[in-house]
Amino acid sequence: MRIQRLVILGILKEGPKHGYQIKKIIQKEMGIFSEFEMQSIYYPLSKMEEEGLVKKKEIKGENNLNKYTYHITPHGEKEFFELCRQILLSQRQPFVELDVALYFLPFLDKKKILPLLRLRLWFLEKVKRWLLEKEKSGQNIPKNLALLLKHHLTLATAERDFLQDMITAVKAGDIK
Repeated sequence: MRIQRLVILGILKEGPKHGYQIKKIIQKEMGIFSEFEMQSIYYPLSKMEEEGLVKKKEIKGENNLNKYTYHITPHGEKEFFELCRQILLSQRQPFVELDVALYFLPFLDKKKILPLLRLRLWFLEKVKRWLLEKEKSGQNIPKNLALLLKHHLTLATAERDFLQDMITAVKAGDIK
């Protein structure tokens, strides 16, 4: 919930947006850096409006259909900064869900696990290629996003190397 609020408020810091625009930015831009997904954008926006973090403005659209744009409020600005502060000061170590499954590797059938590890390796290679393309095509991207791309490229490379070592160990029978 904290990340969801931060993302929505951060997107609204760029300027007023329709709910659909916010959802598209989350899918297109934020998917690179987070597993953050949202089924409905309007429920969290409604909750944030109740709390005074955002304000909804009605706009007459085509064929007299009403559209709404959302704006961040001064209270939302304070909440945005506080959420950023909390996350930046967090002392939680990075956590990878994969590690939990691999902790129990000795209890799993190696013949069934190897194809899954190879599939994950294939996926990481695909992610890595995508990040490299994004990095090369982003001549005018802000420095913070360029550094985020580099960070995720480093993480994807490290996980790929780790998975290759794990696959080799499983094949060799070193995991019992």
